Amino acid sequence: MAKLAELELEFREPQRLVETHTATSWRGISVQFSRLKLPSEYEFKWDGSSHYLAYHDLFLLDGEMEVLGDKPIAGGDLRDQMTFVPDGIEITGWAKPADRMNAFTVICFDPSAMHEELQAEFTPFESRPHIYFQDNVLGATMQKLASIMADERRPASQIYAETLGLTAALEMFRLAQEGSITPKSIASAGQLSKSRQELVLSYITENLGRDLGLDELAALCGLTRFHFARAFKATFSEPPHQYILRMRLEKAKHLLASSRLPISDIATTTGFNGASQFARSFKSVTGRTPLEFRRSA
Repeated sequence: MAKLAELELEFREPQRLVETHTATSWRGISVQFSRLKLPSEYEFKWDGSSHYLAYHDLFLLDGEMEVLGDKPIAGGDLRDQMTFVPDGIEITGWAKPADRMNAFTVICFDPSAMHEELQAEFTPFESRPHIYFQDNVLGATMQKLASIMADERRPASQIYAETLGLTAALEMFRLAQEGSITPKSIASAGQLSKSRQELVLSYITENLGRDLGLDELAALCGLTRFHFARAFKATFSEPPHQYILRMRLEKAKHLLASSRLPISDIATTTGFNGASQFARSFKSVTGRTPLEFRRSA
């Protein structure tokens, strides 16, 4: 998909730059993470080109946000607060953050590109803005997404990040409908058929060296991403990203024990982002480094 727009930031002291900024996108969804330690002021703007969901870890000494057409809303202690604005509605504002490490995570999602997921889970309804709200379930998902987006040393797999982004978007739709229409079939998930199991497992095995995406695995089974993720977990008792990691580590063990390939080559062959990421993942699961495992094999 074409990359969705991002929240625009303009700092009143240009020399003070965002400390960390990462962004990524998939079909219908993009995620932006920014972490900054700025006692100076900045302005922000959102153009309303898609649905907007933000998770705030912000403490503002002053500032306000205006959802165009409504009265400006003052800032303050916004830690663990969220904001949702449907597409077509612009946001402008300014902020003077406290002298602490502040951060925010933004998900932009295009409902037209998520038609299958939304049609399967929700009855159509009219969205409206929700400013500075809290929800434990959605908040926990956004915290996980913020954590993996912030970790520059250990970038998350595409399938894990995409799953969290999609889950957050669908959880937001659940909240938007809460009290009026209950999501359909959200409590249970059927298992993958035998033929689908064989197809997706064979595909994963053949492509362990790539950063697999949730979208491509779901497409193999003719399912929506959310339906596929739930059905996969119901079938194999673990989500797709954990299954793939386990398969990568099993293949790595085999190569360590049966070949003299360099550690860096084994990391690449099994889909890890370099030898250091491979070594950390391997030791966290086995309790040994790849070299220690090879010596004892």
